[in-house]
Amino acid sequence: MGKQSTRENKNIYQLCREEQGLTREKASEQMTGVSASRIEKIEYELQDPTPYDVVQMADCYKRPDLCNYYCSHKCMIGDRYVPEIEVSELSNIILETIASLNEINPLTGRLIQIARDGKITDDEIRDFAFISKKLDEVSLAIDSLNLWVDKTASENKINIQLLNSEKERLK
Repeated sequence: MGKQSTRENKNIYQLCREEQGLTREKASEQMTGVSASRIEKIEYELQDPTPYDVVQMADCYKRPDLCNYYCSHKCMIGDRYVPEIEVSELSNIILETIASLNEINPLTGRLIQIARDGKITDDEIRDFAFISKKLDEVSLAIDSLNLWVDKTASENKINIQLLNSEKERLK
């Protein structure tokens, strides 16, 4: 293994590479079309990574959360529409999902009332905003679960082919 960097303020890309015990050269060999010098420029923030670079690093470093990081921090569209998702333990994700769903369940009747006429009036805004916020929490919990699955699959700790075939079978 190559020399370990001692510089402070390492960015997420360098931290993820080093967590895998990879030198820039070894990482580059495992990627398609991303040179060691390009990795260095990205890590030293001399160049911004492209989405292609990030996907290559995410796969190589077994860190699918790098894609979410890039989209939620570096992409103008993602900055607006993609929330940052933190990878956590499965039990925490499941509990958060269930809690979010339980909070939404009693609100479905009110949401139907609001949506019945196809518009949201001023007197419905407060309730709609609250329900919308709760739906965002459900969505975030689901995204967190999907990211956990991707990360676990990249570490070969879940049979992703079997999971995908079971999901396909249920369609």
